[in-house]
Amino acid sequence: DRRVRARRHDLQMNDLVAGQVLRALRRRRGWAQHELAKRVGMSQSVVSRVEAGHLAGVSIERLRRLFAGVEARIEMDPRWRGAQLERLIDEAHAEAVAAVALTLESLGWSVAVEVTYSEYGERGSIDLLAVRAERRAALVIEVKTDLPSAEQVGRKLDEKARLAPGIVARREGWRAASVGCVIVMPENAALRRRFESTPVLVRLFPLEGRAVRRWLRDPVGPVAGRWFLSGIAYRHRSRVVRPRSRVDRPRGATSRPPGPGSG
Repeated sequence: DRRVRARRHDLQMNDLVAGQVLRALRRRRGWAQHELAKRVGMSQSVVSRVEAGHLAGVSIERLRRLFAGVEARIEMDPRWRGAQLERLIDEAHAEAVAAVALTLESLGWSVAVEVTYSEYGERGSIDLLAVRAERRAALVIEVKTDLPSAEQVGRKLDEKARLAPGIVARREGWRAASVGCVIVMPENAALRRRFESTPVLVRLFPLEGRAVRRWLRDPVGPVAGRWFLSGIAYRHRSRVVRPRSRVDRPRGATSRPPGPGSG
């Protein structure tokens, strides 16, 4: 099949380029292959194989160690049916954002989605910016369907939480006295283990789901936490199952609205 042969050719070319980059960076430092191998705790044969573009038998962990040894990094770029993969990820992210927004609104928060900002060279967008004017409280929520690098997550969320009072002041006309910063992820055992085994993330977001929900009901002072969602699933790519809520109902509510589950 022509498409299969073309895909194999692209993969081989990518492997060759990666090997050429590693070789160039090694030579830039004046190292022989055995010197790089010693620095990263591998055999010279592994370095030689990678530089020749034969990556198939080398684990991702080894490749990352090799490139880290020359102060570089190698990133995965998964592909699936062209642009449909990006749409699939966007759907999962959008469904998680909608589920959190429903729950926040049921608890009396006003929610804005995808709030962009540009402050003194710092640019980006906030997945969910929620406010409670009567409490002078603001909440920055970042939704992650997977965990990228801890450093990147922490740096961007710190930036958004720091800029939130000014953003709220311009949008709402009042200054936030209490600002919360929460990272939201799907309820998944493997994902939870990855988060909890990353000390920097645990330090950045120390509070768990129950403490986060208590703050949502009574937002006093700053808060930083993680919130794992349950109940978000797809039965069909064009049909989304709406999650059921497990959070406490606001006072006066007669029914429990749909939303994310417990953390």
